[in-house]
Amino acid sequence: MKIMSRSFALALLLACCSSTFAQTIADGDAAIEKYDIDAALKAYRAAHAADIANYEAAWKLARTLADKGTLENNRSVQAKLYSEAETIARVAVRLRENDSKGHTYLAIAVGKRALFEGGQRKVELSKEVKEEAARAAQLNSREDLAYHVLGVWNREMVELNWMLKKFAELLYGKFPAASLDNATTYLERAAELAPERLAHHVELGLTYASARQWQKADAELSRAVAMPKSWVTDDYYKRLAKQNLERVKRHLD
Repeated sequence: MKIMSRSFALALLLACCSSTFAQTIADGDAAIEKYDIDAALKAYRAAHAADIANYEAAWKLARTLADKGTLENNRSVQAKLYSEAETIARVAVRLRENDSKGHTYLAIAVGKRALFEGGQRKVELSKEVKEEAARAAQLNSREDLAYHVLGVWNREMVELNWMLKKFAELLYGKFPAASLDNATTYLERAAELAPERLAHHVELGLTYASARQWQKADAELSRAVAMPKSWVTDDYYKRLAKQNLERVKRHLD
């Protein structure tokens, strides 16, 4: 009876811990829905600390760290958040190699960290950004953020200066097959998969502007400005859309 009682007590304890862990994840999800990124970050940190082998906790923490960095104005703090996001995203990829979320947020985190690097290092990091985003899209053809990253990657490679393009050729063996046509195709796919995600329309509008397709750029950026908020970083992207919409409209006058 004592052995059975101890076994029962252990099972009860494990069930309780499991329930508490699930609730912590749920708390983070609820906070995200309320656009309370600090509460979400606290919950996901707690979940990851409680079980570092839990895949969901890892990728959601990586995602939230990247989003927090996007909203941060202090560049030093921003860099630390992106670095931590990259570290946690690598944990997620190791935990579940064949799932798209870890690869998606690793691509995003590395891409964000590249913003703080010099030209050549930025190009070096871009190789992993593309590889991780492509892997995510391969694993899940409906992973909209993977297409988003691939679209932005194409646009940024096209916009490299001559010297960095030569460096990219050395790094890749030849200059990668990047184009504004590819950029728009990927971002259109992202917007098709998740039309409610404001960031897709902003980056698509910016890409149309880069291609001097001013009418399309105006339509996408205007749409983004008018869209309701549906994600924690939407205010940032709305500001970006408004700033660029003024420039686009000057080309339509």
